[in-house]
Amino acid sequence: MATEQNPPTPKRVPGRKPGPAQRDEMLRIWGHVDDDGRKLILFFARTLARDQGLVPPNTPLLMTDRVF
Repeated sequence: MATEQNPPTPKRVPGRKPGPAQRDEMLRIWGHVDDDGRKLILFFARTLARDQGLVPPNTPLLMTDRVF
């Protein structure tokens, strides 16, 4: 018998939304790392999103063979 699990409520911090400077920095880094580096960045981002309750806890953390 499966029990229904509620995902944790995301913890929002007012005023902490990334701005244009953070976006520019992310794009700069993204453009200078190789495919393996991009895979690691995505894996870390997915882990962080799952840990903070932004996606369901059973979301698989995928290591892709291609990053576009």
